[in-house]
Amino acid sequence: MINSIKNQFKQQLELLQDKKYKKPAFEAYNMKRAFVTLDQAFEYVGDNSKYQQRITLLLCIQFLFYSFFVMGMPYLLQNPSKYCTDGICIEYPNCNNRIDSLIGFDSIAKEFGLFCNGRKAFIAALFFVGQMFGGFTFPILANIFGRRKILLFGMSLGSVSILVGSLCDNLLSLYALFFIAGFGLSGYETVVYVYITEISALRFRSIASSLLIVIWSSSMLIYPFIVDILQSWRLLMMWSIGVPLLITVVLDYFYFVESPRWLISKQQYDECRRVFRFMSIFNKRRPFEFNFMEELDKFNNRCVKVASMKKVETQIKLTQQSNQNAGYWELFKRSKLLIQTLILVQMWFLRYFTYYGLQFSVSTFGISMTTTLRMLALVELMTGMSSLYFKLKYPRIVSLQFCLLTMILSATLSYIDIPSECQGSLCWQQILHLLSAILIKASITIYNSMLNTYTGEAYVTTVRSYGYGVCMTFGQLGSTFAPLYVSYVQEIYQQASAITIVGLLALIALGLTWFLQETYKKDMYDNLTDEVMATQTLPLINQDMQFDEIELQQLSR
Repeated sequence: MINSIKNQFKQQLELLQDKKYKKPAFEAYNMKRAFVTLDQAFEYVGDNSKYQQRITLLLCIQFLFYSFFVMGMPYLLQNPSKYCTDGICIEYPNCNNRIDSLIGFDSIAKEFGLFCNGRKAFIAALFFVGQMFGGFTFPILANIFGRRKILLFGMSLGSVSILVGSLCDNLLSLYALFFIAGFGLSGYETVVYVYITEISALRFRSIASSLLIVIWSSSMLIYPFIVDILQSWRLLMMWSIGVPLLITVVLDYFYFVESPRWLISKQQYDECRRVFRFMSIFNKRRPFEFNFMEELDKFNNRCVKVASMKKVETQIKLTQQSNQNAGYWELFKRSKLLIQTLILVQMWFLRYFTYYGLQFSVSTFGISMTTTLRMLALVELMTGMSSLYFKLKYPRIVSLQFCLLTMILSATLSYIDIPSECQGSLCWQQILHLLSAILIKASITIYNSMLNTYTGEAYVTTVRSYGYGVCMTFGQLGSTFAPLYVSYVQEIYQQASAITIVGLLALIALGLTWFLQETYKKDMYDNLTDEVMATQTLPLINQDMQFDEIELQQLSR
């Protein structure tokens, strides 16, 4: 599983042999005879230490280029600025007459003539449809083959599709490549949120998910300058997205390890110990040699054979068959998981619908679209950075409720009508609409960050990727419906803001949060039966048993 990093591991071990180790979070008299939980193991090797920081850096780089493609799609598909016929150029589409030449940015719409009859929207829709399929499919693969392999596969598929697309001269092939890119990148995004939840403890997953939000929002502040330099959709897709993403895949292959929680769920304890040992050496802790609590039953059986004593009662009873065969149906056949999933599905739909609905509504705010987009990007960047404070200081449910309440109050401002005499000038009604958009943007950014972390903590390891898959699949329905809804509202009600519906959706979500369980500062469960066992009162070890009298060397004979 981690053969690609064995050489690095040996080098790190040799370098650290003559150096002092950092003081660990806790110590044990005999590490090989001690049993720890996964959360304790993460604390020992270092939560948010050097290794976790390197993982965060690589993911942030990938998310930057990934967001260039998704958030920069309007640049790739923008209409020509002028249409020329018989030497006369106009600034509006003239799709019914002959067009001799086009002037403007060298976009996909310009090169393939997609600026008429809404044909350019089809290529963007194919990307979002690919994302829906990827969000549903990749969790299955991640549970079978592991988080690391599928994360690499998804990013490889997406980056190669974008790179090949930049060289494509056939429109149908470009359609297919956009679908494949959406499929791979959405699968990558789904597995990434699972991976950062499982690779470390509370502090790391809070910081990492917040930083990904910040990086994503910063793309709209950077990308316009890149567009001005390259001035071609082919150059943009190749050099600002495809090639950089493919390079990061190579770095991921050498530096990423498999998720310890996934390895434990598959009973690969020795492999999990190697991962923790590598992380501890890299973070300058003493090599990890602990046993895992999930191995306690196996240890008990060996004690019984050697000492001829009564078997020890434990709380750790792995149900291997149910864990190995867990699938999407586990989310629906267990009432608690079903209720939790149905609530989270609505909350993820709200997340995507609000985010993209706001993006497509900027034309109703009374000022330049470019200025509005950059202002909202700056708001998203600042609130994305502040979301870490909420994660570390306040419970998840309380923070989500605060964001939803802010969205409800902010959406009421968008119900104010804008008088016709305000057209071409900025009046106080437009200022209120703009203020509403800013507050909703700030709220949805913190909401996004908090919801990512909460979803990972709410599901056990054996079904975590499936939970993310269902949530992101239905969430992508929100991103698909958002532009359609915005277009319909603006066509029927002219200057009416399309974000008014956000208040109603947020109100429904706010009521549903009362049925969710808090996860803040609580250990994450790794098996479907863990939560039941956590409520049992059986002692971990019988009082009759004296483990100190049994040497580990004897047990290995």
